[in-house]
Amino acid sequence: MTGLDEGIRFNLEALSEIIDTTKAVKEPEIPFPQADSFERVINLCELLKQKEFTTKEEITQNYDFDGRQTDYYSNAGKYLGLIEIGRDPLTRQTGCFLTTKGKQVFNLSLIDRQKEFVKQIVSHKAFKETLKLYLDNGEMSEKGIIVEIMKRSKLHNVNTDTTYFRRASTIIGWINWIINQTEE
Repeated sequence: MTGLDEGIRFNLEALSEIIDTTKAVKEPEIPFPQADSFERVINLCELLKQKEFTTKEEITQNYDFDGRQTDYYSNAGKYLGLIEIGRDPLTRQTGCFLTTKGKQVFNLSLIDRQKEFVKQIVSHKAFKETLKLYLDNGEMSEKGIIVEIMKRSKLHNVNTDTTYFRRASTIIGWINWIINQTEE
């Protein structure tokens, strides 16, 4: 499963309500995500739901990632508060597991889970403002505009224009995922 059965979508009114009622969180003091596919973030959470603790090596092999991609996607889940990274007390291997919040999300119905993912995403200012612009304009903003939003959002450890532009791809990917969850 990649996070959504084709027939389950919510409408723009529900999306607007999520945007309007979701409180902003302080940006976490971890790297801003570099994980363009939100479906892969969901897949990783699904894997962690099935197997309580998964080593980084297992994730890398399961997704045919290189080690950096494993870090990108596990850190993206951590950024959203869904994944924790730690050591297995028995094997001392580093790996990932779902947080309490992550487990709660996966106990919801599919449509409510999708809405909760959207809430987690739009609780971050850069995503929320970019999504609002998308809805106002009917199309994705140019990367330069997204970078300006990111710079106003006090992101942790994003210091160069090159890094901002790379990370803007994550915002675009995740906003496109949100738009794909809504009805036409």
